[in-house]
Parts: sequence; C-alpha cells; structure tokens
Amino acid sequence: MDNGTVFFRTDLGNHELQTRTPGFPIKQRQLLFLIDGQKRIADLVAFNPDIEDLKLRLVKLQEQGLIGMQGAPSHTPLPTIFDPTIQPAAEPAPKAVGGKQLPSAKALQNVRRIITMTDQTYLGNKLEYMLLDVFDVMKTADDLQFCIDRWQKALREAGLGEMADAYMWQVRSALSD
Repeated sequence: MDNGTVFFRTDLGNHELQTRTPGFPIKQRQLLFLIDGQKRIADLVAFNPDIEDLKLRLVKLQEQGLIGMQGAPSHTPLPTIFDPTIQPAAEPAPKAVGGKQLPSAKALQNVRRIITMTDQTYLGNKLEYMLLDVFDVMKTADDLQFCIDRWQKALREAGLGEMADAYMWQVRSALSD
C-alpha cells in the first residue's frame, strides 16, 4: 500500500454510512465517508496527518469489507502492515505520575470496556469522543480520573445514579486487578 493507492467504498461500506451502526468508531466513519474512489492515500493525509494511523484505519476498514483497493482483483489477499514474524513487545510498565501509577494495560482495557458498554447502552455514544480523544491516548492518572468522572457525571445526568454506583463498583474491581 503506497501513498498513491486509491480506495473505494463497497456496498457494505455504503450501507454502513446509511445505517450508522451504533458503536462504530466515529473516526472510522469519518474516514469511510472520505473514501470516494478518487482520493489517494496522499490526499487523505490532509485529514489525518499521522500516515501510520491512517494506514491502520484503512486496513481495518478493508478487513471489515467496507472498502476495496482500486485495481486489486477481489480474490487478492488483503495487504497488511503487520509482520507476523515480529514478536510483540513486552507490555510497558505503567507510568508513574505524581506518586500514582497508571493501572496495567489489562485493567485499563477492562475499564474502557465497561465505559464503552454503558455509553452505548444508556447514553447513546455520548462519550465516544472522550474515549477516542482522551482515554485512548491518556498518559497520566489524572487523565484516567477525568474519564471516570466524566462517565459518572453523564450517567447521573441521565438519571442513572444507582446504575452509576453499581458500574463504579465494577470499575474499581477492574482497577484493583
């Protein structure tokens, strides 16, 4: 996949844009919307300057069958930017922040799963941007606390105070692992 590669939306991709599946990541949907069968990867960089992130997103859309590559026969295996011969790096140690450490990657993944599930089920994806723009790139314990506080506030504002308390118990449990 080079910077001159052109992608097009498949019928499934067009259907996704029309139906707007709940839980489909907004950044993926925005990229899918930009795919028009004419723009090259080099053109799409104007919308996402991180070329590696852009290529990852394109591969994900391709793997989901939402886009295809111009000129590629339908039986061509999907290109991948992952080399199966490279072993995954060891999980980095949590970063220390003001005496506090971020929880393990597994604990953070469990917290994100709880927040995402409750956001999709009860809040209509109200927190999707927070999850993508803050949670997924957080570097400090304060960022984590901000996300948890914002999630709790959103549940309470929706009249779900008891549910907020019940799910907070699950978050605390995930963080203690």
